[in-house]
Amino acid sequence: MADTQTLKGLDDVLAKLKALPPEIVSRRGGVVRSALRKGALVIQKEAQEQVRRIVAQPEDPPYVSTKTLENAIVTARSRNPERKGANESYSVLVTRGKKGKYADGKTKAVATGRYLEFGTEKRAPTPWMAPAFMSARQRALDTVVTELQRGVARAIRKRQKGIR
Repeated sequence: MADTQTLKGLDDVLAKLKALPPEIVSRRGGVVRSALRKGALVIQKEAQEQVRRIVAQPEDPPYVSTKTLENAIVTARSRNPERKGANESYSVLVTRGKKGKYADGKTKAVATGRYLEFGTEKRAPTPWMAPAFMSARQRALDTVVTELQRGVARAIRKRQKGIR
């Protein structure tokens, strides 16, 4: 089950958002979507850095990275955020991709990510996603709050210019 972060203490920001016209948080975008995406990108970059650190560790025999896993870590917008009880939702995940499938149907990036995170019979686990989330969650939350405040202020200024 995924660990989630709940935004608390943002009553003033939420009040401003509710006072804005509905197009600000529309399906096509808006302040909330942009802020959540930027917050998710913080966690994505940290996950990619964690993978780079693991790959850079010396091993015998030496490991040569093709960066398949690192490049497969993406930020994705949820198609149905209402299922999670939200209006917008972003996830950081390993994309399935189309090339390099194993016999069981899993892509190499997904399988490699799981093997590193949880280990195998022959390899001890070297987690990368959980530590990435734990170390970047506060920065991501701060990014979301900052971007929400900037976006709401920008939308209010734009709305006031249109009224005058």
